[in-house]
Amino acid sequence: MAPFHGCPVPGRSRKDPVGAVSRACGARHGVGAAYLWSGLTMRPQPHKGSPRRPGSCDTTSVISGRRLCPPAMPESAILPRLVVRGGAALSWEGVVPWQEVVEPLDQALQDFGRVLLWDLGGIERNRPNLELLKRFEGEPLWVDAGIRVADSLVDVLVAGAERAVVGTKTLRALSELDEARELTENLVPLLDFVRGKLWASEDVRDLPPGDLLRRWREDGLDTALVLEETGDFPRSLLDESPEGMAVFAGLVPKKDVGSLPAGRGAIVDFWEAVPRKT
Repeated sequence: MAPFHGCPVPGRSRKDPVGAVSRACGARHGVGAAYLWSGLTMRPQPHKGSPRRPGSCDTTSVISGRRLCPPAMPESAILPRLVVRGGAALSWEGVVPWQEVVEPLDQALQDFGRVLLWDLGGIERNRPNLELLKRFEGEPLWVDAGIRVADSLVDVLVAGAERAVVGTKTLRALSELDEARELTENLVPLLDFVRGKLWASEDVRDLPPGDLLRRWREDGLDTALVLEETGDFPRSLLDESPEGMAVFAGLVPKKDVGSLPAGRGAIVDFWEAVPRKT
């Protein structure tokens, strides 16, 4: 497999996806060892009487057929992506201790209605930080924890994610996504691209990305993500996406959000969407 995070690097191998991913992430973020969660600041719980966040939706039980959100979205909808490893977040400048993330994360949830949490521990090593999710239970977090098989999706939802993101980069087979959909509709499929090509298992790559979107919509899913670290994803997918499916694509610079087709959302780096205070 090719590395998915950070700039694509040469010499990638399907026999060593974890090592390649780690090297790419280190090159992009300058990251060393992960911070431990223990001792970091816990985010205070919102007041029960607080107004609903803009764009937030009613949640359902984990095993539920009810949709969380309608597919319609404003033209400028932004989905900030926060990259985490262990108990710390990552930015272009390096590691961000969690006590410096709590306030910006709360602000992002207020401003954009949801945040995409990109858990490198789960994606690289199949060890997601579920304790982190438990501290944010009830918040509109969409979480890519590196789901490989259907049962793992339930673990992520039970831990507190509003929706579990299932990326093609880690999914073992398309049948696992079909099985996950039988368990819950609180999932969001993600098409991962590297240098314009879909990064996925062989049976997923057998289907054109546009056909995958149409298949998922026919199966009742109403949201999908399309991601390439440099933004080099097939733009035609946004024009071809099926009616009734909300598609967020990125990574996109915040200043270019308006360049996406009407009704398509943009995945933007978290620290660009909510600048870090220094």
